[in-house]
Amino acid sequence: MGDEPLRFTGGTMGTNYTVQVYAPESEKLALEVGIQRALRRVVNSTSVYEPRSDVSRFNAAEPDEWVEVSDEVARIVAAGLEVAEITAGAFEPTILPLVNIWGFGPQGRAEEIPSEEELEAAMAMIGWQAVEVRTDPPALRKSAPREIDLGGIAKGYGADAVAEYLLAQGHTQFLVELGGDMVVQGGKPDGSPWRIAIERPDETQRGIYRVLELEDAAIVTSGDYRNYFEVDGQRYSHTINPQTGFPVDHRLASVSVIAENSMLADAWSTALMVLGPEQAAEVAEREGVSALLIERTDDGFVETATGEFVDLLAEEDDT
Repeated sequence: MGDEPLRFTGGTMGTNYTVQVYAPESEKLALEVGIQRALRRVVNSTSVYEPRSDVSRFNAAEPDEWVEVSDEVARIVAAGLEVAEITAGAFEPTILPLVNIWGFGPQGRAEEIPSEEELEAAMAMIGWQAVEVRTDPPALRKSAPREIDLGGIAKGYGADAVAEYLLAQGHTQFLVELGGDMVVQGGKPDGSPWRIAIERPDETQRGIYRVLELEDAAIVTSGDYRNYFEVDGQRYSHTINPQTGFPVDHRLASVSVIAENSMLADAWSTALMVLGPEQAAEVAEREGVSALLIERTDDGFVETATGEFVDLLAEEDDT
């Protein structure tokens, strides 16, 4: 094992991934194959772009019919429903109809905003309460027409799946990054922690806003500054508020969440992004969620930290 980690990169889930592992060079080919298999397994079961995925089969099923799914999908949906309940639907697993009419789903980019009739029809299909999870054997059922989209949580699970694979191979020093969803295990051979950059939430230029030092943690950042479209000069974010049916329209530019795994961090960052700056801070404090909220103001960015982020930022400011 050398001083430099083995590095793996590629594309999946509509984004890119980077994996760094401190492991012998002789294991590189096997690790590359294993990482790709772990990611492909998650895509094959969760993607709405894959017509034979567990999610697509559930979406096409009739109400009151149990649809057998993988244990992974059952775990992801169960976690999503839990965050949905805690946040009163700010995280909404059944949001696919809204995602589609706003042009962020399999049907492609929208050229104009949806009509009032389209919004009403889509909103009638929204509601996480109609989805039920069974764990043994794993299956999903809906009591009313529903279509789930795990885009706000499955990417985080993808990072976790790679981390679980690496741990199963006996590796304890690695970093997995999947489109902003990250898992770090251990530190570096010299004893130093991983240094994690939080991007400046600016659509015009890339830059670093904060740098954190982490070990054995998952961190996910969500924002409105990369995936959006414009119609008649109005910008529409890919993060949709399931309560209004419209993309979020507030000053919260970025949310970073540290959690026990990337799946939960992903779901929570999505939910807090929907809630907006004031309500997100209240919910994060109440639920013990470690979050960094970056808000746009007329005077620049303002940050609010909760949980573990309070100490992390204090440590950074002391250095």
